[in-house]
Amino acid sequence: MLKKQPFHRCIFKIFFVPLQRIWKTMYIHIDCNNFFVSCELVSRPELKGTPVVVANNNDNNGGIILALNQEAKAVGLKRGNPLFQVNQIIEQQHVTVIDVHHHLYHEVSGRIMEEVRKTEMVLDFVQYSVDEFFGQMPDDDPTRLREYLHKLKDIIWRETGIPVSCGAGLSYTLAKTATWFAKHYPAYQGTCIMPAEAREKALAQVPITNVWGFGRRSVKKIEFRGIKTALDFARQPEGWVQNQFGVTGVRMWKELNGVPAITIASHEKQKSIMYSRTFAHMTSSKTVLLRELSNYATAATRKLRAQGSICQTVSIFLATNRHREDLAQYNIEDTIKLSTPTDDSTQIIRAVTRLLDKLFRENYQYKQAGVILGQLQSNKTIQLDLFAPNQVAEISRKKKLMSAIDKINQRFGRNQIHFAIQGSTADTEDQPAGFMRPHKIDEIQKK
Repeated sequence: MLKKQPFHRCIFKIFFVPLQRIWKTMYIHIDCNNFFVSCELVSRPELKGTPVVVANNNDNNGGIILALNQEAKAVGLKRGNPLFQVNQIIEQQHVTVIDVHHHLYHEVSGRIMEEVRKTEMVLDFVQYSVDEFFGQMPDDDPTRLREYLHKLKDIIWRETGIPVSCGAGLSYTLAKTATWFAKHYPAYQGTCIMPAEAREKALAQVPITNVWGFGRRSVKKIEFRGIKTALDFARQPEGWVQNQFGVTGVRMWKELNGVPAITIASHEKQKSIMYSRTFAHMTSSKTVLLRELSNYATAATRKLRAQGSICQTVSIFLATNRHREDLAQYNIEDTIKLSTPTDDSTQIIRAVTRLLDKLFRENYQYKQAGVILGQLQSNKTIQLDLFAPNQVAEISRKKKLMSAIDKINQRFGRNQIHFAIQGSTADTEDQPAGFMRPHKIDEIQKK
């Protein structure tokens, strides 16, 4: 018996896709609104309508605000505020402060990817960051595009509870700029289409500081020339742009002029790497957690070396089963900043061990754990620790060791050579007893 397809999916397959070569492709951008807070409010709906912030908080009220909802912005809070500086506002306005839970946000982001792909409405749909996505639609009719983007918004909201804003334009940069309008002008109802005839009028209203890809140094150079809006930059001679900003600047210039010049698929290097697992059976054993986290750290570091990166921070998280209300709940995450960025599995496992010693609590039934490698950078240059002796020789030795281990495992099978701390049943193709296989390796590109 044939599976019945949703009407909008059938129409898209039959009508739009065959005309992809006839109609001009429009690029689309989907941006989750107040993503971290939105994820938290899904499981805490009683907080909706009240000021809420997500922060990397600690017992000493340190840390900064990472995300906040509109109600929190309305009382004067901003992203990046140190908590100790705005503590009075938080207390007076009864602002709820929630500790950051990166693993939850990665899971929700993966669900959004899955739900959009199920619709088969978006071509070349890719995740750019944990809360941003790009794709293409083979149509440039604003009315039809708006209809389909509204459908996507509704599907994402219904299936995940996350509100999003959508934009469409003749390039990825114009699509992202259209999303800026969707976020800042309520009349768009979260969806903005920027057709060719509206491009110049729209860009004239966008400050150059809000154009995707411009850093502080670039903005200073541009403002010195008297360029204040995105349209001002788009109207500059290509030769001047090439001279001042090189190939990257020319690509941005072309994109603003409606000529696609950026390939999102080229952003292959992750800004951070997470490896997590949901256990088939809960465990209260620190030994088991250490073994599993060591496996995750090894897998994440292998991915790190494969893309030619090193990491500056190592994080782990532990979580109990939130569906078991009869059990005590404990969800915690913490980060260590390494003195020298590395891709050495031994150093990262050592950091994971220190974090587990700090975070582990007895008498809790743990259901999930994970490792996150953050602040990634190229392994071509490494900032050394001034106070560590013989560092260059030591780094070279460890690189050779890691390279040798990777080559042997590539030839004879994953983890044929592994660290003793990973246990006798390291994460090979054989299933570790009592645990599910990794449900994903998340890719995050930080804004």
